[in-house]
Amino acid sequence: MALYSALADLVKKTHHQTLGYTNKLWEAMSITDLVPNTNEVYLIYGHPGVKNGVQAFSRNKANHGGNKGQWNREHTYARALGTPNLKGNEKANSDVHHLRPADVEWNGKRDNEKFAKGSGLSGPVSGGWYPGDEWKGDVARMMMYMYLNYDNQCLPTGVAIGPTNKVDPKMVDMLLDWNAEDKVSDMEKKRNEYHGGNHQYSQGNRNPFIDNPYLATQIWGGKPAENLWK
Repeated sequence: MALYSALADLVKKTHHQTLGYTNKLWEAMSITDLVPNTNEVYLIYGHPGVKNGVQAFSRNKANHGGNKGQWNREHTYARALGTPNLKGNEKANSDVHHLRPADVEWNGKRDNEKFAKGSGLSGPVSGGWYPGDEWKGDVARMMMYMYLNYDNQCLPTGVAIGPTNKVDPKMVDMLLDWNAEDKVSDMEKKRNEYHGGNHQYSQGNRNPFIDNPYLATQIWGGKPAENLWK
């Protein structure tokens, strides 16, 4: 837990810019979430291979808003699940490390459901929402980051369902499993590099669990994640 505290301190100290609910946020995601060699952004919870409809895997980066067929900003740590609600904390509410493009309707289907165990593609499961095999590692690493940066306001137990960790009762072991089972993607790395750099729309800090998912294993134990620093 000393490592947890040191990482939390680093994440907070380097969080230099709050993008807010402005054009900056749309611009940032249009850069960091771009599908290589296209004008489309990845849609979290999208089903691989699906090109159209609510479960599309990507969509034109300019086609965003609040209407059917568009993408909007998914709070992977649902705002209403914060203690208190993230709307009262502009940094947490607009933190790009947990905001992802998502289909408006599929995002609405998730609503404020907590993450729960499942398999295969994203969708409702008993008691909650499964983000999909493609996205579960992303979600786990985002939830761990939010816990680092916002402490008790963004508890893993507040957003995920399952047995809690022996080292830290605020952590849910399912997230450790997801972190180990779904390796860091190139898109996650691209996002992390951008926001850790000095760019017009960068936040300034990084998600350390994207830099090395094994940090989670070092802190909480559980199923060993890949050590990218070996």
